[in-house]
Amino acid sequence: MTDPLAVYVGRFQPPHAGHLHTMRAALDRRGRLLVLLGSANLARSARNPFTPRERAGMIRAALRESGVPPGRVILRPLPDEFDATRWAAHVRHLARAESGNDPIHLTGFEKDASSSYLRWFPEWTLDPSPPLRVGEGVLNATAVRRALLERGEVPAHLPPAVAAFLTRFRDTRTYTRLRAEWAALEAERAAWDGTPRHERLDLHVTPEHVWLVRRPGPVGAGLWTLPAMPLHPDRLPAGATVFAHPARSLGAPTTAHVVLAATPPAGTRPVPLAHALARPRRFFEDHHVILRRMLEVGAGRSRA
Repeated sequence: MTDPLAVYVGRFQPPHAGHLHTMRAALDRRGRLLVLLGSANLARSARNPFTPRERAGMIRAALRESGVPPGRVILRPLPDEFDATRWAAHVRHLARAESGNDPIHLTGFEKDASSSYLRWFPEWTLDPSPPLRVGEGVLNATAVRRALLERGEVPAHLPPAVAAFLTRFRDTRTYTRLRAEWAALEAERAAWDGTPRHERLDLHVTPEHVWLVRRPGPVGAGLWTLPAMPLHPDRLPAGATVFAHPARSLGAPTTAHVVLAATPPAGTRPVPLAHALARPRRFFEDHHVILRRMLEVGAGRSRA
């Protein structure tokens, strides 16, 4: 007799009553639940305010106060790859590591385009849960973040343990910084006229170092970034490596054109490469993913 594993993928920024409802429904149908905490490699931001450790703690506390035995739920971090094939392969690897040869059931709820991943695993049994409706809409974490970061509210429809965490979080300097970031991003989106945006990122890397700058803020204050400059869509650099995932930018959607620089770009400082690679959450947006991907391309060229 096999013991099916239910898999639930989400960002849980933060976990709310709808997430908890889905987890409990999956546990009622299956023996075990694997919760994958998405965007685990990304820096804290207005889109992802809470670290993987903080999200795991909120989920464990919420399940515990609702009477769920902790041993039935496994929590694992899941990095963003800004590439559907790579991301899905990572999900499969984490799920198979927990399930062994047991069947896998994928749970979640379909609310918008961000739920399309539910159709990416045809070899698993799709076992969705209906979304939790609140008034005329569906409860979602975006609305919770807006209430918290725009209006300073801890909204209803949160598990008590999560509400208590957010109440404490409002008293931190991190919260103050993220509120400023939220306001700046909202202003940027409001001013955007819909014209596609492009930027040039210059990468100078040696076997020992990568040359980086720090963001001045308010968006991504203090994070490492490749030096960037805006590009006119009619003057894009030839031979650049393009990164155009629709979710790569925190503000208006922007396509990155990465150029290998022969010398350190102005204003950059060398950072030991191994040190930088080991700290993905110190980087702005997807710049750590870009660095890794460019190093993979370089390694492939050197083997050719």
